[in-house]
Amino acid sequence: MKKENAYMRRVVKLTSALAAVALLVGGLTPAASANTEIKGAGASFAKGFMDECISQYNATRPAITVGQYGSVGSGSGRSQLLAGTTAFAMSDGYWSGTQVNRANDFIFIPFAGAPLTIPFNVPGVRNLNLTAKNITDIFSGKVTKWNDKSIRQNNRNAKLPDSSIVVVYRSDSSGTTQAFTQYLSQHASDWKEVGVFNTAFQPAGSIGAPQNQGVMTAVRNTQNAIGYVDYADASTGGMPMAKVQNGVGQFIAPTLQATNLFLAAQPLPGSKGYVTPRYKVSKIKGAYQLGVYTYYIMPKRPARGVIEFAEYVLRTCGPTRAAAVKYNALSGKMQTYALGQIAKATRP
Repeated sequence: MKKENAYMRRVVKLTSALAAVALLVGGLTPAASANTEIKGAGASFAKGFMDECISQYNATRPAITVGQYGSVGSGSGRSQLLAGTTAFAMSDGYWSGTQVNRANDFIFIPFAGAPLTIPFNVPGVRNLNLTAKNITDIFSGKVTKWNDKSIRQNNRNAKLPDSSIVVVYRSDSSGTTQAFTQYLSQHASDWKEVGVFNTAFQPAGSIGAPQNQGVMTAVRNTQNAIGYVDYADASTGGMPMAKVQNGVGQFIAPTLQATNLFLAAQPLPGSKGYVTPRYKVSKIKGAYQLGVYTYYIMPKRPARGVIEFAEYVLRTCGPTRAAAVKYNALSGKMQTYALGQIAKATRP
């Protein structure tokens, strides 16, 4: 009987010990057991901003790290998020095609702004003024020569050559293209908003290149070329950028200050979280009228760290670091709106 009682006491002790270990292991949070890494991918337009904020975030929040940003283009970024291979995405355009069917499972959040620039490579020409009609005609192939009368009339001091214009466009699924074609479609009825520069919008002799960095490289390496590129890449690309005529008739160079004048006058997004800028009807003195927002997309029930990173960017990294890497930080009502969008998510 004594042996049996001793045996039972040993069994109880062993069972209690195993239960304690199970509770200890089961109670560990990911932060306590190991660093958590979240990954995101998407818009190449946002690459410079995301690289900077990820670096800053990882330096100050070592328990939750963000992996290297995948600059794959807005369309691919949205697809990866839908497939569950990333925790968040960046996009300059809204859901397209069948992706719209999943829109209610995610939250669109304005994250930063920036000028969408038009770099060009015309030998001997460093200053170029373009109207909205010039831009739509060039990118549709209606105007094919640099010395076309419609271009010369606003560039009387420029020695524009009798050379064919080479349009460089995004060959991948691109939010930058979505934003650019929004601008074009608001100024010309024969344009449609598309995610890809398809065959209807490829002038003869044009060149397709992936991502903003690819377009900038193609413009730099091709004489008489013109393209559309984010401000960060254009600023380091070594090519001049066109001045774009705004709603009050001024030709304005792309700068953060001039772009902020335009973006600050745009309406807040609606329930979708996405706003289409009023490119044609805005009349703002001194504004660069080709400003673009880039967006952070996360599930309504995101992984741990996704909300914290977004809040850090909007509250800290954007206000302190955006301008240094050629982006406009959100402020005022737009920043408040973006933080409100984050609050809709369920914290894990």
